[in-house]
Amino acid sequence: MTVAIVSTGGTIASTTDGDGGARPTLSAESLVDAIPAVADVTPIETTQFSTVPSTHLTLDQMAGLLDFVESADEDATIDGVVITQGTDVLEETSWFVDCAYTGETPVVFTGAMRNPSLPSPDGPANLLASIRVAADPAARDRGVLVAFNDRVLPAAAVTKTHSMNPDTFRAPEYGPLATIAEDRVRWRRTRTVPRPGLSIDPEQLTTDVPAIYVTAAMSDRSLRACTDVPALCLATTGAGHVPPDILPALEALRANDVPIVATTRCPEGVLARDTYDFEGSERTLRELGCYFSDHNLQKTRIATIVALSADGLDTMFDRPAPPA
Repeated sequence: MTVAIVSTGGTIASTTDGDGGARPTLSAESLVDAIPAVADVTPIETTQFSTVPSTHLTLDQMAGLLDFVESADEDATIDGVVITQGTDVLEETSWFVDCAYTGETPVVFTGAMRNPSLPSPDGPANLLASIRVAADPAARDRGVLVAFNDRVLPAAAVTKTHSMNPDTFRAPEYGPLATIAEDRVRWRRTRTVPRPGLSIDPEQLTTDVPAIYVTAAMSDRSLRACTDVPALCLATTGAGHVPPDILPALEALRANDVPIVATTRCPEGVLARDTYDFEGSERTLRELGCYFSDHNLQKTRIATIVALSADGLDTMFDRPAPPA
């Protein structure tokens, strides 16, 4: 049983320079060599995919990671894949891959909040835990996973909740799929969010999908700049509510056939369908023909990008009918 370790950079692979600042320099092989206990778990092979902070990762690189895991799934000698990266956009990269990956081979993303030069760096423990998960036959066919701080979380629901605390990754509404205690992965539940399974056309990937938060008494200037984008992602207040002053701008987007993908800015919960009936309520979103997303804004944007490249907005998102 062999697990492939793919390193992309990030804090887990960072060292400090002469000024005391950390930047990614370590190789995948170096990360594994720092954890002697790996030898007791499974054979390892390593790949150096990139050496960058995660905020430098491009859509093309995310598509390259997808290609890697799809090839690994077809390789009978590979039983699991672990991808290490920076935590800033880990939830987006893992979700990008999850939106299109349909294989059974376990794919586990991980990283670190403390680089190896700091007291109690968390990278080695996270990497070892991820290898245990990827090598576990029970992890097969569960979609893309994130292993962090002894929790195993679905890429579809995971989010970074704290800017610096090592206990940062959570699935706020769903909770972990498994926990890791000693050397065992203890599975608690199955995945609750269906795997989208979209077929990406890499040539159709676009970064030109704005993501806008709705806030109190906001201006419509940012919305008026979106009349020629392929889609707009909008984090509404509460259960799907927007100020009436921005409705003309949203109506102009609809007139220009710009798809609007709405979600809630709340960390938990989904958009209502038919609870309120005031101007700017969720019924207004339905009148505008919005798609409804169950993910946070950053995940909604990634899902929209993937769906656009696969001509799959109607597959990825629900689109409630306008009210009668």
